[in-house]
Formats: sequence, structure tokens, C-alpha cells
Amino acid sequence: MLNKHSLILRLAMVLVLTSLIVGVSAVKYYYQSIYQQEVDKAQRAIEQLHKTVASTASIAAYLKDKDLALEVINGLRKNDIILAAVISSEDELLASGGEHNPHTALPYPLYHPFLADDVVGYIALTPAQEGIQQGARNIAQSSVTLLLIQTSTLLLTFIILAYFIIAKPMARLSAELKQITAGSNNRLTVPFAQHDSEIGEMTKSINNMLAVAESHFSQERALRSEVQELGNRLQLLFEHASSAMILATQQGQIMLYNASTEKLLARLNLSICDSLFELVAQAFKDGDTLVERIRDSLDQDDVARGEYQLLNDTTGQSIWVHILVTRSYAQQQQSYLQIFIHDISSHKQQLAHLNHAASTDKLTGLLNRIGAERELDKRFAAQQNVTLMLIDLDGFKPINDIYGHDAGDEILRYVGQQLRQNLRKDDLCIRWGGDEFVVVVDALEKEQAMQLATKLHQALCQPTTLSNSEQVAVGASIGVAVSPRHGGDFKSLIVAADRAMYGVKRGDKNAVAFAAD
Repeated sequence: MLNKHSLILRLAMVLVLTSLIVGVSAVKYYYQSIYQQEVDKAQRAIEQLHKTVASTASIAAYLKDKDLALEVINGLRKNDIILAAVISSEDELLASGGEHNPHTALPYPLYHPFLADDVVGYIALTPAQEGIQQGARNIAQSSVTLLLIQTSTLLLTFIILAYFIIAKPMARLSAELKQITAGSNNRLTVPFAQHDSEIGEMTKSINNMLAVAESHFSQERALRSEVQELGNRLQLLFEHASSAMILATQQGQIMLYNASTEKLLARLNLSICDSLFELVAQAFKDGDTLVERIRDSLDQDDVARGEYQLLNDTTGQSIWVHILVTRSYAQQQQSYLQIFIHDISSHKQQLAHLNHAASTDKLTGLLNRIGAERELDKRFAAQQNVTLMLIDLDGFKPINDIYGHDAGDEILRYVGQQLRQNLRKDDLCIRWGGDEFVVVVDALEKEQAMQLATKLHQALCQPTTLSNSEQVAVGASIGVAVSPRHGGDFKSLIVAADRAMYGVKRGDKNAVAFAAD
């Protein structure tokens, strides 16, 4: 059933409206044209009648024969287009018939039968004007009526053909298309006799689009399934991740966290709260400072990261974590904060162990040269003045040669013990290499430095019993230098103490010397 918006109805309305607009002007023009043609045709007929009777009328005028003239008049009046006729010679009226009107009559000269140039009279014909015009109107109306019938028939035929060729197939295609479910394998049927027409091509194009849509739907279903599976995996990964993960709003309100977060907080005897920044301030040592660093990094659109120490856990152990805070954007540029906290305590312990091993002499347990330089660099960077003593053992080589390397190792361990026992905890005891040792203490005056050096010298010279029950003793040559008197850096102090120590070596050995200024 057609509705007011159907294509064929709209096409019919357009055609009818166009026909009316164009037809009015066309019919008017056609009517006037036919009417004028009929009037002109009557005028030509009058001319033809004049030519037909001209010779007879000329003879009647030449002979002044009234009977012949009347006979011509009567013959003319038998024609419907002649209302009246008059024949006259040059000096008298020969015959007349009908209601002669000199204003509408058409006068024609009558020439001499033998002399063509001599006028012998006149014939005047009065056209039946009303009859001619009425006849012209009737013919014009008939022609216009026939034209309208033909045009209407053609218009109706065109509309019917358009309905069956265009509108009906398209309506059927539309009905089929409504029954097709998006993403299904159903296709439209090409209408009969439309395989190569525009409708057929359109049907094929729609079928191609349906095929593409089916492919896209299939891909979307597969992608949706993959996304769902990926979401499940991500959720599983989030929930079972070993690192603590927190999702918060840009303002810091906690929205989501995993089980590892709860476990980490439980170790600290803390519970989750609404504010991320409040939680950081509570859980970390120097938490307020860390919160400020995080805020500053986020304000600069940067990633906040670093290694920080949490509060000690319930057992008193220290916990070190690596924290990473990033900003992620969702739809409509809404941003969230993602926080990842990974426990690196064991890693820190391993690094500390490796650092201790790398900076400690395995035999004596004292600092080695690498560890000493690192510690001294810290003190000089802090502009701390120190007293440095370079110790070289005297008589060590004979013991090592006589009793063996094990005995030499025992002596070196004994020296290390003596140094630690006679120094404070914060003082540095260093095995510099071989049988050389370095002691670094806070800055002392010369007398105090010499007193401490003498004390260490006496302790080192005490005899000790080896594991083989042999009692042995070593001596020590000690050079003393202080900063900034002998230099403002470690190298300068070592050089100054070394000179003082070798001054002892060149003398009687086994003594203490203060570096020269």
C-alpha cells in the first residue's frame, strides 16, 4: 500500500504538477495557434472563392448583365464563409445579396475580359466573421481536448510503467532489506529483468555492503571475544599480581586495588583508606616528602618513580619498595592515577651484601681500598676534616717466610682486631694492601694525633700466639697526616702520610712520625 512518502506517489505528484505548470502555457499557445490557423484558412478560402468567380463577375460587370451578376452572388452565398456579396460596374450596382457591411467587406477589382489593365467594376465580399471565429474556436477546442487526452494518457502510462519498473521493485527490495538481520548471511534478490539496470546494480552494491557488514560483524564478534578474554586475563593478572597496584582518580581518591596491596599494608599494620596521598604519607618513611615529589612530577606531566623505604613491618624488618606513579587518560580526556609498588627488600639486601663484599677485605673484615675511597669521598664531600694514619708492618715478611702464609694471614687478622679494639665505631679501619693499613678518624690536633698513633703502635707490637703455638710479634711504622694542614683531599693526605711513614722506615723503623708541613 502506497503512503504519502512513497517514491511513485511523489513522482506522480511531481509529473502532474509539472504538467499543469507547463501544460497551461502549452495549451494556451496551442489553442491560439490552431484558432489562428483556422481563421487564416478561412481567409485563404475567401481569396480562393474570389479567384474562382473573378472571370465570370468581370464578364457580368463588362456586359452589365445583372442576371449573371446575381447568379454569381447566389453561388457565393452558398458558401458558409460568405455573409454577403455585391457586384457593381463602374457606374451602377448590378447585384447584391445578404447583409452587406461596407466596413467589413473585402473589395476586389474586376478587370476587362480582353484588356487586362482596365477595371470594369468591383466585387465586395463580406466574410461570415462570427461563423469563421466560432468554427475556429470549435476546432481549436477539439484539438486541445485531444492533446490533453493524449498527454494524460501518456502521463498515466508513464506513471504506471514507472511503478512497475522502478517503484515496485524498489518497494520489494526495501521490504526484503527490512527482514535482513545485520551481520547475517541473507542477501537481496535481484528483481526480474533488472539484472543489468540501475536497480540491479544497486541491489548488487547493497549485497556487497551486506557481505562487508557480515565480515565486519564477524570480526567484531571475534574481537569482542578476544577483548573479553583479554579483560579476564588482565583482571586475573591484576588480582594475582605480586606487586601492589592501585587505581585512583586525578584528585587521589582510591578506586581500585589488588590483593597484594592489602597484604603489603597488613605487614605494616595499616588498612586501606580513601585517599592515595594520605595512604602514602602513612605507609612511607618521610611520606610527606614523597607525596610532594609525586605531586610535583604529576604537575609536570612526568612519571613519579623511585626507591623508597616503607615503615618497618610488624617484625621490625625494613621494607624497601620501588614505586611508580603514572597518569593514564580514558574517554573525554578523563585522567586516572596508576600506582605500582614492588617490594625490593630482598634486592636491597643482596645489593647491600654485594656492596659490603665489594668494599670489605675478606681476610680481616676491614674496609678495602674501594670501600675506603667511597667512605672518604663522602666525608670530604661533606667538608669534614680528618686525621689519616698510614701503617706498614715491620717484621711481617720473616714470619710469613718462616711459618707460612697461614701464619701471615693470622697476623693480618690479629692486626685488624687490634685496630678495631682501639678505635671508635665511626673510625675507619682499612687494609690498604699487603701488610699496609690505613686508619681515618676525626680531625685531631698534632699532639692528640700522635698520642692515638702511639697507642695503636703499642697495641700492634704486642706479641700473639699463632695456631701452631708459636709466639710472634711484629712492629709498625706509622705516618700521620691531618686535613686541611696536609691537604684537602684523600690523595694529598695519603701522600703526606706515606712520606712520614717512609721516613720512619729509613730510620730505625717501628716508630710513629707526623707528616712535615
